[in-house]
Amino acid sequence: MTSILRAEARILGLAGTLLLAVALPFTLILVALALSGDGVSPMLPLAGGAPPIMLGYLACHFASQRLMKAKALEALAADAQNC
Repeated sequence: MTSILRAEARILGLAGTLLLAVALPFTLILVALALSGDGVSPMLPLAGGAPPIMLGYLACHFASQRLMKAKALEALAADAQNC
């Protein structure tokens, strides 16, 4: 059970990291375009950059939750073996 949780956490962590690695520079580029005055909407960085950043954050958050659950299950199993 814990190996499944750890595998899920690895996949979620990788997906979150990739999303953040792509979304942060993309958002900074959109902010630069909005500040340059080329007629780009000031809402574009928020509308275009926020969803991938939030998805990346949530994926990393859920990966962390899965790792904590796996660690708790391993501690429970170790306690059961010691008794």
